[in-house]
Amino acid sequence: MSALSDFHAQQLIMRHCMSTEGTTDADYAMQVARLKDFIRNGTPTRAGRIVATLMQANEVIDEFKIRQISQRLDEDERQADRFP
Repeated sequence: MSALSDFHAQQLIMRHCMSTEGTTDADYAMQVARLKDFIRNGTPTRAGRIVATLMQANEVIDEFKIRQISQRLDEDERQADRFP
C-alpha cells in the first residue's frame, strides 16, 4: 500500500463516498465513511486506506475487493510475525 498521509487518504475516501452516494454533501459523505468504517475517530482505517489507494490508482472499488485485499494483508502480517 502506498504511504498516503491521513489527510490525503481521508480526501480520497470522501471522494469515493460522494461518488457512490451521488452527493456533493461532505457531511453526508463523512457519515457514510464512518458507517462503512472507512474512517474511525477521524483517522482512516485499514479498509479506508485500501479505498484511498484504489482511488489513487483509478481502480474499480467494491466491497469484495476491499475484503480480499484486507485478508491478504492479514495473511502477510501473520506470516511476518512467524518469521522475525
